[in-house]
Amino acid sequence: MRNEIRQALHDYQNLFGEDALLNPAIYSAKRQDASPSVATEPIQILLNNAISGINAYSRIKDSSSRNMTTDVNNLTRELRKKYFIEENAARAVIESIAELLGYTSPVDYDQGPPVITPTSIGGLIQFGDFEWRVLDTQDDKMLLLSEEILEQRAYHPCYAGVTWENSDLRKYLNGDFYNLFDPADKEKILDSKLTNPDNLWYGINGGNDTHDKIFILNLEEVDRHFGNSEDYLSKRRKKYDNGSWVFDDNGWILSNKHDSSRVAKHNGLASFWWLRSPGYSDCTVAYVSTTGNIPPNGDRVCIGRGGVRPAIWVRF
Repeated sequence: MRNEIRQALHDYQNLFGEDALLNPAIYSAKRQDASPSVATEPIQILLNNAISGINAYSRIKDSSSRNMTTDVNNLTRELRKKYFIEENAARAVIESIAELLGYTSPVDYDQGPPVITPTSIGGLIQFGDFEWRVLDTQDDKMLLLSEEILEQRAYHPCYAGVTWENSDLRKYLNGDFYNLFDPADKEKILDSKLTNPDNLWYGINGGNDTHDKIFILNLEEVDRHFGNSEDYLSKRRKKYDNGSWVFDDNGWILSNKHDSSRVAKHNGLASFWWLRSPGYSDCTVAYVSTTGNIPPNGDRVCIGRGGVRPAIWVRF
């Protein structure tokens, strides 16, 4: 299939010119006149989805990223998700477009200094279809957190008392999301025993311990792995007063110099992301805000725009 895709891309570029591949409207018009011999119908559909559907040729050509591997993986994931295309086919067409534009092979995509340092805390690593940040290392194991918010969804579908153990998000992450990984990668994902402590600021029950392949961080973990300030454990709170954040025992925000490192984006825009700790009631759950501070009082579990940053322990 990959050779057919490469040949069809070269034929289209020769027939239509690069301007057509850069402009979905021009491409869609010109491809109607293409001879059926240029490519088989499945290849034509695949190329149409990539070039017209997600504008892959133009986005790769115009990319200012210093890590083309990330761009290729993101476009592959977008193509799969939008058109329900099998992984190998989606990756073949995106990599073929990148190669046509001068990235000669998958191992040559990275344009800047190496950003993947598997044994270094804070480094980035590619695993499965996603980019991950290394939060911790223990012997031959690493704790990874998705670098970006992978999707937005409710912690639980209805406004009701719920713990991590019984949440819909836990069920989804350890079911449908886990099954996005191929068998070889699944073997590397470890089963993690999670403690789910009560919310220290509000005394709300965190529920039973759980065993999970995929999970999200809790309040203690997000404080520890993003600066280790212990502000959550010491209940060092802030409130907004006279135009600035000030420390006060009656405050309601965990905010410190590490806020910026906790900011995460979804489709290029900063978004809040869920934690698995309860908030001020069992119908709320804590989160990290769009600016990186943490309101341990949380928000309603049923809000559908909550960001999901999965975490996993893996063995390499």
